[in-house]
Amino acid sequence: MRHRAPGLTAVYNEIKSSSKNRILDLGPMVAANFNFFSKLSCKVHFENFNDFIQEPDTNRASGFAAELDNYLLNHAPNEKFEVILTWDILNYLSLDEIGALFLKLNNWCHPNTLMHAIRYLGKNIPPQPARFQIIDQYHVELTVTNLAPRKIPNHQTAQLLKKLPDYYLHNNLMNENGMLRGISEQVMRFQPDVSQRKQFIASTEITTSAALQSALKNSKDKIVEDNTFYSPSLEWLLKQVTPESKILDLGSKSSHNMDFWRSRFNEVYTEDLASSLRWRNYTQRADKVAQPSGISDQALRFKNNLVFDAVVFWDSLNFCDIHQLRAIGERLEAHCHNGTKLIVLSYLGNKIPEYPLKFTITAANRYRVQEVRKVDRETPALTTSAIMKLIPGWRICGTHLFSTGMRQGLVELIFEQTREPDNHRMSDGTSTSRNIPGSSSS
Repeated sequence: MRHRAPGLTAVYNEIKSSSKNRILDLGPMVAANFNFFSKLSCKVHFENFNDFIQEPDTNRASGFAAELDNYLLNHAPNEKFEVILTWDILNYLSLDEIGALFLKLNNWCHPNTLMHAIRYLGKNIPPQPARFQIIDQYHVELTVTNLAPRKIPNHQTAQLLKKLPDYYLHNNLMNENGMLRGISEQVMRFQPDVSQRKQFIASTEITTSAALQSALKNSKDKIVEDNTFYSPSLEWLLKQVTPESKILDLGSKSSHNMDFWRSRFNEVYTEDLASSLRWRNYTQRADKVAQPSGISDQALRFKNNLVFDAVVFWDSLNFCDIHQLRAIGERLEAHCHNGTKLIVLSYLGNKIPEYPLKFTITAANRYRVQEVRKVDRETPALTTSAIMKLIPGWRICGTHLFSTGMRQGLVELIFEQTREPDNHRMSDGTSTSRNIPGSSSS
């Protein structure tokens, strides 16, 4: 079965420009995978961990950690890997076993090592780890003979991250065009220093490569044509920028958007809030949680003194419930100054896209978006009054609707943070924020 693998694309995009990468592949030796990474001048080590998992449980009587020490090759302490490919192996390990595995693997990681994992979402999965053959940087071929009930429960992302405290979730990908149903991909980044997190992006962007056009031409998946639309809020925001401005983009990861922001802002930060919310909502429905909680503990965590001048949500807030919306406002409050601008796109009507869209900036006032099918809303429509009630610090300062060239059925809202938390003041009384012209001074 052919699967479009945006997580693999994210890994490829990060390592393709360097000739000094080392890859730790926990799967079996696959010639195509070795050749793929060799063309990138990567050194590859295969662990064939599939065989370890398929051994009878009685062989682990002496303890999982001890068996790991006997099975895994002991690399030199100074030997570090840039990428760890786990493929689908984590589906066959308990949380404690995953923790023990990475306690050992972390010895061969350096800050920003990427870990790629494939997660099965259903109750029935391949009875043993599948064989993954890389076709190109966009696709892999899965060899699966049959499905069987899970032996290990499906781990929630929050549970997994608690067992991997030195990692943070960088990309969470599911239901993308060309992905097999029932499969998600996650890319995590090893970064023990929490203050350094969320300053990097592993891009799944695949729309600018000539190689991709050829790959898609041969693919059976039908891709909907992109459309370009006018964005008055984007146009307005870019007129307010100073050389010292900082921006936080909370939309789907896009290296193209990152490059665009960097050409205009002094500091650019990104977090895929849409995917984080989407995954949390999915797992809570799957686990039949009676009272869904807000956002994950890892979401929107930044250095204490980091303050943004602009935050762009794109359409992600349309997929929040009131608990999540309130939690987002509370989590961001400490990172906004009096005058921070916040851009929110709100859908009109009862039908909205099935999941948050990926917006790609094409000019200072335009974006491109790939349409998806529409479904009934699961949460009430966003209104300015509802948002300001849930997030008291936000004040509406601009509304755009029906302007020529705008996407039909979409309202662009511009909010402004109107109160400044005390922790934005340093001990000497000076402010840590930098205001955009036109915003009120703290």
